[in-house]
Amino acid sequence: MNARTSGPSPGARLRRAREASGLSIESVAERMRLNAALVLAMEEDRLALLGAPVFARGHLRNYAALVGVPEDEIVGACVAGEVPEPSFLPALGLRARDRSPARWTWPIAAVLLAIAVVTAFWWWSARSPAPDPHTGVVDEPATGR
Repeated sequence: MNARTSGPSPGARLRRAREASGLSIESVAERMRLNAALVLAMEEDRLALLGAPVFARGHLRNYAALVGVPEDEIVGACVAGEVPEPSFLPALGLRARDRSPARWTWPIAAVLLAIAVVTAFWWWSARSPAPDPHTGVVDEPATGR
């Protein structure tokens, strides 16, 4: 029987110890130099939001030391396979639809069209003879006749 099935989860133990110490989530976050959402994620055992397993274990160890819970008991509860793989996309609130190339098709097409119009205008104006600024008459190129 492992530590997770025999008692409260690591996150619940950290939350209880924090509350017993009279600390708020914000004060823990400030002391650990983390975002309050990450402290809350630890208390809710949503360890995938902490990044790679090595980072999750490090944050858990630091949190346990801060609130006076034996670090080995908290980190030991996260035996191999219990710390989820990193998942940064849910933490950032991104969905698969937001990352699709189709979302950017129209803006990219509009920028390319604008570049093409500006280039065509520049090319056309560079080929047309410019009027003389003093007389306003367009000088025709001299022919060799």
